[in-house]
Amino acid sequence: MRHCGLIRIQGFCFLDLGSTQANTCRVKFRALVSSLMLAVASIGGARARLQEPAAPPQAEPTVKLTPEEIEIYKRAQTLIDWTPRQIRDSPFLSGLRQARSQDQLPMVLERVGQTLTLLFHDFPQIACDEEVVCEPLSYRGTLGGTMLRKFRYIAIPRPVGDFPGFDEYRTDLKGNPLDAARLSDLFVITSKYTSTCLYLSPADQHVSHFRLFGIQPIRERECHVVGFAQEPERVRRVTTFRVQDMSVALLVQGLAWIDSETFQVLRIKTWLLAPRTDIGLDFHISTVDFYPVQPSGSERVLWLPRDVTVLTDFRGFWFRNTHHYSNFKLFRVSSTIKSAE
Repeated sequence: MRHCGLIRIQGFCFLDLGSTQANTCRVKFRALVSSLMLAVASIGGARARLQEPAAPPQAEPTVKLTPEEIEIYKRAQTLIDWTPRQIRDSPFLSGLRQARSQDQLPMVLERVGQTLTLLFHDFPQIACDEEVVCEPLSYRGTLGGTMLRKFRYIAIPRPVGDFPGFDEYRTDLKGNPLDAARLSDLFVITSKYTSTCLYLSPADQHVSHFRLFGIQPIRERECHVVGFAQEPERVRRVTTFRVQDMSVALLVQGLAWIDSETFQVLRIKTWLLAPRTDIGLDFHISTVDFYPVQPSGSERVLWLPRDVTVLTDFRGFWFRNTHHYSNFKLFRVSSTIKSAE
């Protein structure tokens, strides 16, 4: 017997399914997870002509923080206030050479903001192949029943008023739209990481707190490590968690690894600004690794997510998703009108 209930996040969406197996009690969540994170860009540049029947889904309205949610996040302890010992003990910051002051922080934020503005200027519409592996976890490791699915993933620059953004969505490999029913064999699937680097954009820098932690090498590159935490009373970019008729706004904090020479963003790791124990969302952490890619049909090199890992603890059940993106190309929706006979 299986039971199914919809839990939707504008950032994440879960379809809740349960099942029992011999000698093990396992609850499996099936999910469609989609993020509202929006990226900076304007449509432009050369585009390849691809025959695509799919059109972007209708955007859902953004959920604003309630006064009660603002209070939850205002009370949060963030990485901005970490002590030197907390920094040394962080598993994310092994080998870090800690900054002695914050004198370099304004320069680092200005340079990475300039890099991102240049990156997303005339950003084209992009399509790529996406491979997603979904795994339910226990404290001993995976529970089994790992699911692997392949999609076509599409990112289209789309500003929202004066705030730049992306539409990001999936189709099947033939370009047909997806819905929850067609994804019901999955546990949890997360999405929309193209725009994660926008936490460091000039627009977002005004609504977050920042801290320079120091220098740490990743992928053989020396990187400035910058921490950030969204300000609950000023933030404009939120993720919304929907459970039936209830909507919950999620804010995040995290770390960014910025190449000390090129000021390209190599990695961003985010987690909840505060656990939402009121709804059972205790833990959600994502690691997004950016790489330079040259989409087929384009002369530009773009820094885009290639690998993403996500860990989620929802109502005591843990899930790990890994995403791999490849075969990047320029994208254009084309339609044909046929006359009635």
